[in-house]
Amino acid sequence: MHLSCQHRELEVDPPLRNARAQWSQRSIMIVRLHATDGPDGYGEASPLPGYSPDDLPSCERALLAIPEARLSALAALEGPAEVLEGVEMLLPASVPAARFGLETALLDRLGRRLGRPIWSLLADLLANPVSRERTRVELCALLVSDDPDAALLEARRRNAAGVRTFKLKVGPETLQPAQQATLALLRATLGDTVALRIDANRSLNRRALPDTLRALAVYDPEFVEEPLSDPQPEDFATSPCGLALDESLQTLGAVALERLLRLPTCRALVLKPTCLGGLGRCLALARYGTSLGCESVVSHALEGPIGWAACAHLALAVSPRLAAGLWPLDHQISKMALFADGQLRPLGNPGLGIVP
Repeated sequence: MHLSCQHRELEVDPPLRNARAQWSQRSIMIVRLHATDGPDGYGEASPLPGYSPDDLPSCERALLAIPEARLSALAALEGPAEVLEGVEMLLPASVPAARFGLETALLDRLGRRLGRPIWSLLADLLANPVSRERTRVELCALLVSDDPDAALLEARRRNAAGVRTFKLKVGPETLQPAQQATLALLRATLGDTVALRIDANRSLNRRALPDTLRALAVYDPEFVEEPLSDPQPEDFATSPCGLALDESLQTLGAVALERLLRLPTCRALVLKPTCLGGLGRCLALARYGTSLGCESVVSHALEGPIGWAACAHLALAVSPRLAAGLWPLDHQISKMALFADGQLRPLGNPGLGIVP
């Protein structure tokens, strides 16, 4: 058993931007486990520059430094829990994308050996009967925020394809006029037939936050994601909008996270395994959030098809009530689609279920 890393450059078209950064190209790294006694396994370790805490070189170094004997021992394990625990012990928390890539490759191989998809292996770890019974998971699609007509046109097109939840970026500092006009047009035209999510990417001004949240509440958002760079419970205790945590999950300590999750206004944890340390870490956060009444939203970090598919399997296992932030971008669509009618569909294909 040995491991290889293959680099690829993908075009993000149209470019994706938020209040802090823009991405028009995506550098990804495919992780492949080469086996002599069974199927190979594929994963993806692709930190997102300007967002992830690690980078491609550090992930590649960590993966290629793993002794073949350790890889062979991990690949011989028969249970997904043991695989996830083994990867956590083998790779440091400082390279979360590497953990995600290796976990995925090992589970892809294990699923192929057992004839089971990854989502079903992960669902066993949650002991979640809903994830075994539910056949679909709703998807959320991102819209442009500063062009009302373009946003409405795209929303109608995606809505016709089955999407009923949309996400828009706002900021920096406050709700910008073009962003407000976009939200107003969407609500006036589509009414309450769709759900709207707001993402500020930690860019809002703390002093102006109460006024900004009141302005956003007019459009009845499902939640406002990451309003501030240093969220404190007192900032949101009386918020007219629900709160979701995303980037903060990379840095918040256990005590600070619990204080925020116990707020009645805290509605969701946005789980991106590339940035949080993989599938095992996200399953643990999902369980913790559920214990405190907080929903999970599985999302992506602009990975390629393999990384996106692994996120889709996580969403199918968690089986969230809220739509997953996984409507695929063009560069994420594989030869074997895992979505239809605006929803993820849990294919029975073993492992990842896609053609690398």
